[in-house]
Amino acid sequence: MSGVLDLFRLDDKVAVVTGASSGLGAGFAVALAEAGADVVLAARRTGRLAETAERVRETGRRALTVATDVADATSVEAMAAAAVDEFGRIDVLINNAGVGTAVPALKEDPEEFRRVVDVN
Repeated sequence: MSGVLDLFRLDDKVAVVTGASSGLGAGFAVALAEAGADVVLAARRTGRLAETAERVRETGRRALTVATDVADATSVEAMAAAAVDEFGRIDVLINNAGVGTAVPALKEDPEEFRRVVDVN
């Protein structure tokens, strides 16, 4: 008898996770690998991506780390090209990267607001 999680298998799929260097992004990446996907790990903090990549590889899946700034279209395009070069396609996208401010909206600097919008 198969379990409910068998319905959510991602065997031989390729997933991209932005913001994969920590927190929810790292957790999503490992969960996708546990479900059978190879994972492209995209984030600005590349040093921390190595930790996530190791956790993905421990599941028996492949991981590709790519320095990516989601607010920069050229950076995102390069990440997508690297993913396709390595794995041949992209099947799943987790848009997890995000930033926030702890400033009341009326006191937020317009440049900081623009940065939040661009990343999120």
